[in-house]
Amino acid sequence: MSSTNRGTQRNADDYYVTPHWLIEDFLAAFAENNILVCSPDENPRVLDPSAGGCDKYPMSYPTVLEEHGFNVTSWDIRADSRADVINFDFLGTVVLNHHYDMIITNPPFKLAEEFTEHALSMVRDGGLVIMLQRLNWLGSQKRKPMWQKLPLAAVYVHSKRPGFDPEKPSKTDSTEYAHFVFCKGYPLAAELFVI
Repeated sequence: MSSTNRGTQRNADDYYVTPHWLIEDFLAAFAENNILVCSPDENPRVLDPSAGGCDKYPMSYPTVLEEHGFNVTSWDIRADSRADVINFDFLGTVVLNHHYDMIITNPPFKLAEEFTEHALSMVRDGGLVIMLQRLNWLGSQKRKPMWQKLPLAAVYVHSKRPGFDPEKPSKTDSTEYAHFVFCKGYPLAAELFVI
């Protein structure tokens, strides 16, 4: 997902390479604040349903999470992805028994709400759904009902703007991003952290 030059240079399949440093920064802040526990020591079942990766670049979340000791299952709808399972429609998948402990991804922006709701149906009670999104995802009248019903636990705002084109690492996006952390059944108000 990238907002720079929308409409003119947007990837047709909405595939953008999430910078590894962005994920590293999030994981460090998440571990430091520790409002919700999820560590590799607990052997959580983790899924990235839009894992990406291609012949030139590794998958972002699975690569970084596995470096931190997590065991990650990866899916992607794209045939050229490096995911464990390819040509796989996450939104059309039914998983029984709330199989996962954590689902984390950079979803297609136009499907972010659907990805979040579907992911919440697939995690156990207390399970985490973490979505990388533009900070302005919080806005708009259209999304107001979503924010009133989803169990948002924390928003980790990245103070440094990322770039999503590895060929141009110094070119950053035109907007701020955040990792939105949802916790199934979370009863409290969301917390805000700036990375």
